[in-house]
Amino acid sequence: MVSDEDGHAGGHGIEGENTHERRTGRGGGGLRPGEAREQVYDALLAVRPPVDVLVLADAVLVASELVSNAVRHAGGVTRFRVSVGDGEVEISVSDGSDARPYERRPQPLVREGGYGWGLVTKLARVEVAERAGGGKTVRARLSLTSAHSAYEHPGFIPAQRKPPAEGKR
Repeated sequence: MVSDEDGHAGGHGIEGENTHERRTGRGGGGLRPGEAREQVYDALLAVRPPVDVLVLADAVLVASELVSNAVRHAGGVTRFRVSVGDGEVEISVSDGSDARPYERRPQPLVREGGYGWGLVTKLARVEVAERAGGGKTVRARLSLTSAHSAYEHPGFIPAQRKPPAEGKR
């Protein structure tokens, strides 16, 4: 069982709801993409039956891109939440900016970036909501089974990983 910074516990499995949440202070500090990826791994590796590795990879990529965008373009993450239930995973990222995300045309020879929002909108059903008092929340929902999933094919390999070495994450 995992709890957020306020001590709220999250359950495991599809029957209930598996929720991992982290609230951070306003400004550039707070959650980073690697921490968001770890929370998505933790939430999805607890699901039974196991989630296909391709679904896990998509969810981790979506979380990483949403947090990267909040850090790079919106002053940082103010709240991050991963919920698993009803056959889907929902990743919510809040920030203090009112500016809505938009797709840029990548220019790889001129500068880095421009791919993230397009990837997110192709992999997930996305909703952007304004927050009372300013800022926004971006919610991305992905099915726990997917069209490119190998789950129902011979040779299915469920998502798994070795636990990190003592003291490393």
